[in-house]
Amino acid sequence: MIPSTYINAIPVKENGDPLVEVTSSEKIVVFCPDESRVLMRSVVLGKLNYASKILPDGLKLKILYGYRSLRVQEKFWEETCAEIKHKDPQLSEQEIEAHARQYSALPTGNGPHQTGGAIDVLIVDKDDNSLDFGSKYRSHGDSVAMHSKTATLTQRQNRKFLREVMFSVGFTYYPGEWWHFSFGDRMWAAYTGNKFALYGPAKK
Repeated sequence: MIPSTYINAIPVKENGDPLVEVTSSEKIVVFCPDESRVLMRSVVLGKLNYASKILPDGLKLKILYGYRSLRVQEKFWEETCAEIKHKDPQLSEQEIEAHARQYSALPTGNGPHQTGGAIDVLIVDKDDNSLDFGSKYRSHGDSVAMHSKTATLTQRQNRKFLREVMFSVGFTYYPGEWWHFSFGDRMWAAYTGNKFALYGPAKK
């Protein structure tokens, strides 16, 4: 993974693309109980709509997160730290934070999800059953990494399928979480070789 210090140093040339609401449709399912609305940049939503049309009949994109409020980011950060501490009480606060940053951005307001360019997404069938990706959404551990060695052949194929669908419309992925994709934010810039990001913290 590219170090966060490098990613956070990438300059932003905010292009003003507005946040828009995404709602469920024929090929997209929205499920995000922590937020009253699911928002993302308008270009990101357009790309998702294109990506959903690539899927075979009977499959849909399930959007679990787009823009994430600071309130929810703080909640996720605290939950992640608590889980890591519970698993290994001997860790120092610095060690807990280092582990937590693999799975959650610091709640500073500058994280990927605060830009509106990062999304959490998976593929489900017509009955809303997820394809087998090898771990639950927002779980922690070795199994959540995109190229985890613990994934079975079927799970690797499903992850590859999700990557190919998202790649085809311009998204890139975060290696530490198989469900996290982005366009326009600093992580996208880092992994695609762009010299600057298109999105900084979004304004609702």
